[in-house]
Amino acid sequence: MSIADAGLTPAEIAQSTVTPAKPQLPPGVVTEGPLVQAKLRESYLLLGILYVGAVAGIIWAITQGVGKVELFTFAWMFALTTFGIGAGMHRLFVHRSFRTGPIMRVFFCAIAQMAVQGSIAKWVANHRRHHLYADDVGDPHSPQFDGFGNRYVSAFKGFLHAQGSWVFDQATTDNEYYAKDILADPIAMFFVRTRWVWYGMSAVFIPGVVGYTFGGVHSMIGCVLFSGLLRAYLLILTSQLTGSVCHAYGYRRFEVDDASTNEFVTTILTFGEGLHNNHHRFPRDAYISHAWWEIDLNGLIILGMEKIGLVHDVFHASHRQLELASEADAQAATTAR
Repeated sequence: MSIADAGLTPAEIAQSTVTPAKPQLPPGVVTEGPLVQAKLRESYLLLGILYVGAVAGIIWAITQGVGKVELFTFAWMFALTTFGIGAGMHRLFVHRSFRTGPIMRVFFCAIAQMAVQGSIAKWVANHRRHHLYADDVGDPHSPQFDGFGNRYVSAFKGFLHAQGSWVFDQATTDNEYYAKDILADPIAMFFVRTRWVWYGMSAVFIPGVVGYTFGGVHSMIGCVLFSGLLRAYLLILTSQLTGSVCHAYGYRRFEVDDASTNEFVTTILTFGEGLHNNHHRFPRDAYISHAWWEIDLNGLIILGMEKIGLVHDVFHASHRQLELASEADAQAATTAR
């Protein structure tokens, strides 16, 4: 049956033949070529290893059980790498919320790469792009848009994209555009080039050595599977909550141009990164709690490290600045109504 036979008007026929315009992606977003292929290779390889290891870790825990050594190793490695991704990768390298000397920079590079979430350069580039285009075309992991800037109709598909499937799409971030400072940093780039060594140290070698030292071969296997591979995968899932849950659910202290929220459970699990609305309002702050009940453990540790001279030039807004910002936001919201 032809279009004419279908009884369409000329206007409807014209509309049916118009191809919708593709969203215009911002600079620094690559959708084909070697950069995309390199991203996909590393994503499939790294997450494939972690998927298998996580399943094996669950099976081991059910069939063999886990003891004090495995639980202790899981807890301190989870805490160390959570601090590595929140304070190191996020606040130091992305937002330059504080400064360090070379020894502490090595420490933060190591624990950031041991979080097993991609290279420092790629993580920084992705997150800076996220802030620049938050919940808009160009955001690499918004629940609102896919990697090509197409809006999600399904909230569930958008949630899955933000929670992790974005690492498998055919779009990636150009490090040369968003992370030139990291590419020029010899310390950071040493860890970028050797990142697979640090992935292995975090997920296999350190847990294995601890397990063997304190519990023999049986504990060594349990620590590698449960405290290493499963823990690394759970940390990824936990970290991704700031892009999925904290752009959909929770409360908003500040009116900003994106959908960022503060969410209590994510805040606890990530040591403070779930105060995402606070962070989007003051992205450079090293300490992002704005109330006594907003627990920013990463920020408190940074402030403590400043007190004993391990880090310096810690950036955070004064109480008066926060009050002025809150008043301005409240006034803007009232005017909008």
